[in-house]
Amino acid sequence: MECYDSSSSPEDDVISVGEPSTSKDPELVNVGSTDYDVTKSRKRGKKEWMTPKLVATLDACKVSERDAIRILFATAEALGHDVSELIINRNSISRCRKHWRKNLGEDFYKKFSDLDLDNITVHWDGKMLPALTSKEKIDRLSVIIDYSEQEQLLGIPSIPSGSGENQADAIFQLLEKWQIKENVQAFSFDTTASNTGRYQGCCVLLEQKLERDILYLPCRHHIYEIILKTAFDSTMGQSSGPNVQIFNKFQESWSKLNKEEFTSGVTDEYVKESLPNIDDLLNFAMTNLKEGKHPREDYRELLELMIIFLGGIPLRGISFRIPGAFHHARWMSKAIYCLKIFIFRNQFFLSHDDLNGIKNICIFIVRLYVKAWIRSPFATEAPLQDLQFLGDLYLYKDINEHISRVALLKFCNHLWYLSPEASALAFFDNNVPDETKILMVQAMTSCESEDDNVKKISVDPKNVTRYLGVGIENFISKNSRRFFDRLSINTEFLEKHPSEWIKNDNFRKGLQIAKNLKVVNDAAERGVKLMQDYNNLLTTDEEEKQFILQIVREYRSKYPNVAKSTLSKNL
Repeated sequence: MECYDSSSSPEDDVISVGEPSTSKDPELVNVGSTDYDVTKSRKRGKKEWMTPKLVATLDACKVSERDAIRILFATAEALGHDVSELIINRNSISRCRKHWRKNLGEDFYKKFSDLDLDNITVHWDGKMLPALTSKEKIDRLSVIIDYSEQEQLLGIPSIPSGSGENQADAIFQLLEKWQIKENVQAFSFDTTASNTGRYQGCCVLLEQKLERDILYLPCRHHIYEIILKTAFDSTMGQSSGPNVQIFNKFQESWSKLNKEEFTSGVTDEYVKESLPNIDDLLNFAMTNLKEGKHPREDYRELLELMIIFLGGIPLRGISFRIPGAFHHARWMSKAIYCLKIFIFRNQFFLSHDDLNGIKNICIFIVRLYVKAWIRSPFATEAPLQDLQFLGDLYLYKDINEHISRVALLKFCNHLWYLSPEASALAFFDNNVPDETKILMVQAMTSCESEDDNVKKISVDPKNVTRYLGVGIENFISKNSRRFFDRLSINTEFLEKHPSEWIKNDNFRKGLQIAKNLKVVNDAAERGVKLMQDYNNLLTTDEEEKQFILQIVREYRSKYPNVAKSTLSKNL
């Protein structure tokens, strides 16, 4: 296997056996010296044995050049190889890794360019991270696309700032580089002002660059996280620092708590009275634990805590994870912490006000929030779920008027999935009755509504009652047909009765397309985490860093576990 010139200069950090090493590092010189006398002149190793898969493995395991030399040398000895024949020195390994990183990165790009793509959704998310060559912080933008149940990292470039204009420029450049700007049909993003601004938001500016209208799929996890944050802050008070004081105290007290002496939430009379449908809530949590595929362990933990709070026993038994991160950027941690604190309320001291505040938040979480959060990733359910959640928040005033009011005010600004085009997802929702779907078909052939050309409808929180008992058909209009046209879904099945749609090939094709749409921005968040993990590792060269990110992501996808059958696959 060819690589760059394997010769090394006298100043190389060498653990090789072809000749005496001039390295000033005695640790490196002495590695393996039991079997080889480094004071004698020997031939330089000539056998090149670094492979693309080995390079990718070293990168995925975050192994530096120095550590790679130690590991490779010891491994070669253990396998009985004549180490004197092998090229094992720092410069040669460094050159090989750079060579294969570039080749692998370009190979991934070539394979991708050969695909016949359509209906691409672009995801992005930004974060401030340390620069590669200085201590100052810079903005990084994770840009990932999904298509046909597949994901592809386009890049995580640095940008001058997190403004909408800079984000739009960076995303457009990547779309051009990967030659897919004509295939983009949807955006998925967090609902920050830099993304959603009417004039200078990234979405609007990116649409202008693409010279066409794009379907908006705002991150539903982000939306529901904002609602929980609003309910929590308005009940417990906002924290001026990066952390929540009561969570910090609970984390410090965790080791002193007897984990066997917990108390379910429903032993409290007020909680029990506020949750009349305990059996239904337990059934929901149990069902989603059995059937759900949870991208992170804290999603599963939230369901298990809900079951324990309701007096049940999770599938894996009752156990509690050590309290983890709770800074403001991880809003779901608020739900997990509140449930744990109330479950251990008899051991963890709480003031009267804090106890009542945590209790009220837990009721909101268990009664309304968990179901909305867990079902957020399901695109076809989004319109109906938003409409139902809007009504549930209003009716929640009978339980807690304050939480109902503040959460409703926030949610009314995030009704993206009740716009005419996005509401068309409901045609593929099994929870929508056939009678409603008939009305939806009729509405799509009627005149345009007043909200026909907007991305998001506006609802006055003081006039929410007009939406109580309203069906999803009221959000469908003539403009909803754009959803089908955009995604190339043949609407011939709409001429039949909804009960017969599932037998129709065009409906099944449309159903698959709709289900594959990602309405959460988790992919871009995983890209941000990837950049955090590798930001200060392996190289300070920007181009090479992007190659490494591509390689590591591909490696993790291809080798999700360490089973022999998995690791034996080609990269």
